[in-house]
Amino acid sequence: MRLGERLIAAKLLSQAQLDLALREQKRRGGLIGQILADLGLVPAEVISDFVATEAEAKMVNLHRVSIESAVLQLVPFDTAKRFRALPLFRKDHTLTVALADPLNVVAIDALQQITGLTIEVVTAPERDILNSLELHHRTTGSLEESIDKILEEKGEEKPPPEQVVDLTAGAEEDALVVQLVGQIITRAVHSGASDIHFEPEERMMRIRTRVDGILYQDVLIPKAMQSAVTTRMKILADLDVAETRIPQDGRATVTVGGRPINLRLSSLPTAFGENVVARILDPSAQILKLPALGFAPDVTEHFLDAITKPYGVILVTGPTGSGKTTTLYTVLKEVSTMEVSVFTLEDPIEYRMPVIRQTQVKEDIGLTFSSGLRALLRQDPDVILVGETRDTETAQLMVRAALTGHLVFSTLHTNDAPGAIPRLVDMGVEPYLLPASLIAILAQRLVRTNCSECKRKVENPEQVFERLKLNPADYALQDYRTAEGGKSSSPVVPLSSGPSSSGGPSPVVQLWHGAGCPECKESGFRGRQGIFELMMVDEHFHEPIIKRASAQEYFRLAREQGMRTMFEDGLRKALNGQTTIEELLRVTRLTPR
Repeated sequence: MRLGERLIAAKLLSQAQLDLALREQKRRGGLIGQILADLGLVPAEVISDFVATEAEAKMVNLHRVSIESAVLQLVPFDTAKRFRALPLFRKDHTLTVALADPLNVVAIDALQQITGLTIEVVTAPERDILNSLELHHRTTGSLEESIDKILEEKGEEKPPPEQVVDLTAGAEEDALVVQLVGQIITRAVHSGASDIHFEPEERMMRIRTRVDGILYQDVLIPKAMQSAVTTRMKILADLDVAETRIPQDGRATVTVGGRPINLRLSSLPTAFGENVVARILDPSAQILKLPALGFAPDVTEHFLDAITKPYGVILVTGPTGSGKTTTLYTVLKEVSTMEVSVFTLEDPIEYRMPVIRQTQVKEDIGLTFSSGLRALLRQDPDVILVGETRDTETAQLMVRAALTGHLVFSTLHTNDAPGAIPRLVDMGVEPYLLPASLIAILAQRLVRTNCSECKRKVENPEQVFERLKLNPADYALQDYRTAEGGKSSSPVVPLSSGPSSSGGPSPVVQLWHGAGCPECKESGFRGRQGIFELMMVDEHFHEPIIKRASAQEYFRLAREQGMRTMFEDGLRKALNGQTTIEELLRVTRLTPR
């Protein structure tokens, strides 16, 4: 039975959709799985997961796999591309290879003959395999080699750190500078960075990348090359290269590993030159499910109940970089069906999604969140995403849209969930409108997760709780799930070791931390996960809202309804080995309320 027929049997595809994909395949060629994904009929991840289950092969996330160059060279690039095969790692006489089709026995036999090794098959989406092949094979040479080449072209020697160099590179597009900047961007994307910082200093330019919320130094660029590198970045974003006195903002799209990557650039004049920061946005990044973001089972249940309401306002709050956009895209994936009309207003559009109409806000031409929302309401929407509630008019329109039968999602910059209601009132929303429109408020932060390769037990964890004056027995332990959907690898087993403040037995606690290894670049952390605070707004909130109560009153009511704070959610993740208490305190910077 062919793949399309198997997907129909599994109720992941309809016959009409398959017929459409087959016509497209006949027109342009290619594999049916990739065409189904390109048309938005079945997500690539769903197809890969389906094929992996049938073949009893493990599915891997290639964005989190580090591949050694020697392993990659075992299979010629043309062969790997033809078979959609990516060598991952070798152990003794066994080579683990990611195949788009793990049942392709011809590919497996060919790989065994070429390498002379036993092939162990895992699977990944075809798109990710091809992107990884392009990324690894086309990134040749190191950044340091590129820097040396440029200096050689200029007839300059690499200056020692203490030497002040007052040279400027011309604004012309030098091929070696283009290559250098491309390598910086490629390496940042491959490492999972969210931002690249080009930081001019007195004697050099420092390149730093933000990975999992933390800045790491990448490379130092000689002062002689600072102007050329800055100019190249500004040219990419179509900024005025002659203007260095005022801040500028722009956008660029580059190709990394065969896939488009969007960059949002900002330049700022400083004492030693223009500082440039590039935010990395990957439109093809995988959109996860709620449990994979770090939602506990009970929070998932309540939040799913909220987002399936026919109308109302649901807010996601938190500072910049706390994962609000990722959460909202995950929500849209849950609610978007062929029976529902979904529109978004965003600045910028970070992920492209099928079936959803996404509009880019352009304030310079008058397309603001408020004017866009007013126009969007005439497009017969069922679900609306307003990327950010920035002003009074947007807030008022959002609430009135909910009252006229629309489900509206948006974000606010508040420290916690209870603080969102006073913020809306301060923005000019009439309190009497909120009880009938507001459904739920979700506050969140991102914490780094312990590296699974080097995770170790913390000795004397009780001392950590004593230092923080916390009693672990006050935080009931639950069955949390990891991002892969299985049980936590470090369950905490309650054992009697003395009384707790609640009168029951005190559990034996265990904490974990990453010792540091090559997989996590010696940081002890790999990836991030959310900690959440979900406040459901019910009839108990109505009178306090009308009376313009303070955030403390809403917090008290939410606690009575069973709300768990972000600190408590993070503490339970620490007890289950997913993060550390130190990381939790770094992110929340608060003590438990």
